[in-house]
Amino acid sequence: MGTIKFVTERQKQLLARLVERYIEAKRPVPSAQLAGDLGVSPATVRYALADLEALGLVEKPHASAGRVPTELGLRTYALGLLPPKPLPAPTARVLADALMRAGQDWPRLAAQMAARLARYPAVLRLLPLESPRILRVHLSPLSGRRVLAVAVLEGGRLREGTILLPFEPSEALLDQAEEILRGPRLPEELAELQGSSPQMDALFRALAGALGTSRGERFFEGIGELFSEPEARDPDFLRRLLALAEEPPPGPLVPPGGLNLRLERGTAVIQAGFLRAAWRGEVTLLGPGRMRYRDALSVAYTLGSVLGGEHAD
Repeated sequence: MGTIKFVTERQKQLLARLVERYIEAKRPVPSAQLAGDLGVSPATVRYALADLEALGLVEKPHASAGRVPTELGLRTYALGLLPPKPLPAPTARVLADALMRAGQDWPRLAAQMAARLARYPAVLRLLPLESPRILRVHLSPLSGRRVLAVAVLEGGRLREGTILLPFEPSEALLDQAEEILRGPRLPEELAELQGSSPQMDALFRALAGALGTSRGERFFEGIGELFSEPEARDPDFLRRLLALAEEPPPGPLVPPGGLNLRLERGTAVIQAGFLRAAWRGEVTLLGPGRMRYRDALSVAYTLGSVLGGEHAD
């Protein structure tokens, strides 16, 4: 969608004020209120609103006495906040110090920071720059033909998956497989293992499908933040947002140092990319289209910078 070119500066100011009032009030904004905010006559505001409506930036829902921004209006407003204002430098240094002290738990802490600071659900995704090797695999029978496989990776991280076999495995078979699987070995090498029986071969094939792909890691925090928003009363909205949290959007991660903004079907997604140690990552904030963009963009931008090594002492 192309960038809207405002005819006048007043139109730009009016859209910004309308969006901010809409974010605060969570309901249509009367023209009289906008006139008071901007210090102009109600007639002037009504004419300018008619121009914004013609541009597809605002609309008047039903018989309401006020107007609301459209998805295009929200996107235009949010893009006008780029580049965002970062959080204060002392705050960024506190975040950097806490992440450093967290050791291997820094990803979950980063997701928690994003959710608490922005007051929206946050997802942190990580993809390894290189596939970590598997040191060992623990196999636990669940029920019938199902087995829980937990791989211990270099660096102490875990990767797990549930496999369904064409037979019910014995404990002796699982113990033997664990011995064979002692590494280190690359996840891709699981597909090349040869067993001592057709059952062992079937087990290794299933493990290769469950553990052999470096799918990265995902940390989801702050779902409770969503229920303070009136949109959370809509089951369809909740399903759409949770689907975004569970299934990342198609395509590569946002480049390190980059910032991405998407609005779609009443949901807003803000993403910041970073590079940290052996990981390429992305922190994502999820919310309604009526998102507090100024705050959320600042949080995502600052946390992406902190995770990328800026503000470190």
